[in-house]
Amino acid sequence: MNQDDPFGNYIDDDKTILRPTPGGRKSKPQEPMPAHLPDNTPIPPEGLHERIVYSKDNPLTACALSLLSLVAQLRNTASHPDIAGLRDNVINEVKRFESKALGRGVSPDQVQAARYCLCTLLDETVLNTPWGCNSIWSTHSLLITFHKEAWGGEKFFQILKNIMQQPGTHLHLLELLYFCLCLGFEGKYRIQEHGMTRLEEVRENLYLIIQRQRGDIEKELSIQWQGIKDKRNVLTRLVPLWVIGAVVGMVLMLAYLGYLYFINAASNPLLAKLYAIKDGLEPLQVAVAEPLPETPKSPDTPTAYSLYDDISGFLAPEIARGEVVLERKNDKIVLRIMGKGFFASASDSVTAKYYPLMNRIGEALTKVTGSILVVGHTDSDPIFSARFPSNWDLSRARAQSVANMLSSKPDISATIASEGRAETQPLVPNDSAEHKAMNRRVEIIFSG
Repeated sequence: MNQDDPFGNYIDDDKTILRPTPGGRKSKPQEPMPAHLPDNTPIPPEGLHERIVYSKDNPLTACALSLLSLVAQLRNTASHPDIAGLRDNVINEVKRFESKALGRGVSPDQVQAARYCLCTLLDETVLNTPWGCNSIWSTHSLLITFHKEAWGGEKFFQILKNIMQQPGTHLHLLELLYFCLCLGFEGKYRIQEHGMTRLEEVRENLYLIIQRQRGDIEKELSIQWQGIKDKRNVLTRLVPLWVIGAVVGMVLMLAYLGYLYFINAASNPLLAKLYAIKDGLEPLQVAVAEPLPETPKSPDTPTAYSLYDDISGFLAPEIARGEVVLERKNDKIVLRIMGKGFFASASDSVTAKYYPLMNRIGEALTKVTGSILVVGHTDSDPIFSARFPSNWDLSRARAQSVANMLSSKPDISATIASEGRAETQPLVPNDSAEHKAMNRRVEIIFSG
């Protein structure tokens, strides 16, 4: 086996190499999570699932069973309390898989290829969950940790294509990759046009190859297979217990989601009142905001006006283009980001085209001392998702994203905090798409 290229026997294409960044603190062991396979997970053809999982002569799938079971648990998990701890446990389990497979006589080449494909499957599964996409896993994936590669969605199918040419030699590895596909791995086909159709063709072709190698599965376990007559009533025979359990589970899930929705609906007015008390104001009514009167400069407050003039002069091009608005409000200075499309719909990630604007704002705020408060605002359209149960969560997440970008600027010495105000402080009535776009904003508040 070539130590520099453990997959030399399976692929020939160039690879993108990414050196992993050490990090991640040791965390407490992960808590057990409920297993929920989503409805769109492919189901193996009848009988083959049992043949692969429980086949005593396939050491790869036998050694990888705990990792494959974990994929089924993670696919529909809405949150996880300790992602770093989960990652550490999975890394240890991958190492145990490699050790056990080598101990059972699997060749090092096949173990390395199997490990690569399992890491790719686990990375894709975690990074497509609401809690995994922005976690430590996105920068310290299993593939980076074990193989110094950023993405395996292409190479997975390169390995599969090459070993399919010699199915008798690589039957165990073929079965393991088939199980990865049955658990929902999509790789490069996720982003291709008609990718799911092509992926289904690959999976079906792989099944036929394995079936030809394994032969047809005997359905009769005994020549005397006719047993005791089923005396259960018709309803019990027609409706299996698992169907009843599935219906009960669905009802409980819907009840939970409904409870979560009404809890958020009931708590939103209370949050609005709490923030109104904090600001020393009554809850704002939806009305056209009056322009702030110009406050004459006072010799007693030269610092604030000097800072206002400095920042307004520095951001004059952006102010002229309507990207930002700079206002004085009492003893505070408010920098309002007005860019339409600053965030994508239902997202807390700043759109890439506004990165230059954020860099300019970061340079301007280097003059600020004391504290900076970033406040997120939304329009009145409600949101309800696993990641953002309400507009309060969305506005808070958007404010935190901007605060994180500002905190990354080493020249800003001020302390930075963030808050979300949802739709409680509109600039204009939420009666049109244009007005709603104006109310979706982020304000950066600071004093001289």
